[in-house]
Amino acid sequence: MLQLGTLGGSMAKPNVHGLPQHLRKDEAGYFLDYFVQEKGLKKRKRVRLGQIPLTQAKRILAQNMGDMAEQKYLAPDKPKVGFFQAVDSYLAYSKARKKSYLRDTYRMKWFKEFFGDRPLDSFSSDLVEAYLVRRREKGHRNRPDKVVSDATLNLDIAILKALMHRAVLNRMIEWDPIQGVKKFKPFFRNRTLDPEEYQKLLENCSGHLKPIVGLAYLTAMRCGEILKLRWDQVDFKNGVIVLEAEDTKTQERREIPLMEEMQELLKQIPQTLPCCDIGKHQKGELGKPFSDLTDKEKRLDNSYVFTWRGHSMESVKTAFRRACRNAGIENFKFHDLRHCAITNLRKAGVSDSVIMSISGHKTHAVFRKYDRVDREDRRAALRKATDFNDRNMTGAAKKKNEQVTA
Repeated sequence: MLQLGTLGGSMAKPNVHGLPQHLRKDEAGYFLDYFVQEKGLKKRKRVRLGQIPLTQAKRILAQNMGDMAEQKYLAPDKPKVGFFQAVDSYLAYSKARKKSYLRDTYRMKWFKEFFGDRPLDSFSSDLVEAYLVRRREKGHRNRPDKVVSDATLNLDIAILKALMHRAVLNRMIEWDPIQGVKKFKPFFRNRTLDPEEYQKLLENCSGHLKPIVGLAYLTAMRCGEILKLRWDQVDFKNGVIVLEAEDTKTQERREIPLMEEMQELLKQIPQTLPCCDIGKHQKGELGKPFSDLTDKEKRLDNSYVFTWRGHSMESVKTAFRRACRNAGIENFKFHDLRHCAITNLRKAGVSDSVIMSISGHKTHAVFRKYDRVDREDRRAALRKATDFNDRNMTGAAKKKNEQVTA
């Protein structure tokens, strides 16, 4: 419960405008100025009254002084903002600044269905917990039989918290009513492929899937980065893939080295006519006349490296599941290929900072989730420690013998 602080102190003295205690004025008009104790911390609160006459401001002050004496929290007398308005505000921000706008839109449907257009200040931790219980019971919208994981619920919590944070910044609400909601303890996947499994997976990949899997396994690129890769980003001369800031999840530019194996794989992918060149064919600026193009070639959008039937791909989930099933590989997702690449780079002796520059991780905390330490790593560590101890013991024994001989 919020408690009002002491009414005395410097604010009890008349200010430069000669106003009474706790009444202040600036270019925006009069406001009440006071302190409260919130979770053991002293916080200054200001309640705007607006451009009103001084007599009215003094009257409002007098009315609230009684509440101050009773240690009540003062709030501005303004219309309450509903949840739907906060949702619209957050989605506008998400569309302008985030790559996960579609995912956010999907989750807002769940939020609206459960919370309705209730006032923001009516939210509580218990209400959010009730939503999480309901969300888990109903399952996924398209697959109700599929269990909703803690990771999925953590994303819901994160977006709800971000929504409330934006509402506070936009002064829709004075404070965050769900700040006490805690996320579930995260479960980090620890699945990688050994070399034999990887080769078996490649053997069972369809033609269009094989280079996509190979690129993910060798470079730690994200699935979205791979599927949206364009030919103008592939620099065969310098042996790199160049991802601009707008192409990455973290919105930071990075270069990914292309080794000979991956270059040969990419060079085998046919590059046909990009749509942007069709206009040049119509004008006769390119060698092949537009009239000689087939209907299929006219529809192709091959500015992308990886296409399916001449068009860019949104997902390879179905093809990848089929390849894993045919290869007898269980409990393995496409994103786990990123874990494989990072783990292999670390085992090869590459420093964390270099790996992070390739994978695009910004913090060590997230990076460590992808770096799997397995049984062989632990054995190798103890083997090194044993060799080190043996050398020390041998050196100590030799030194002692030399002393005895002397």
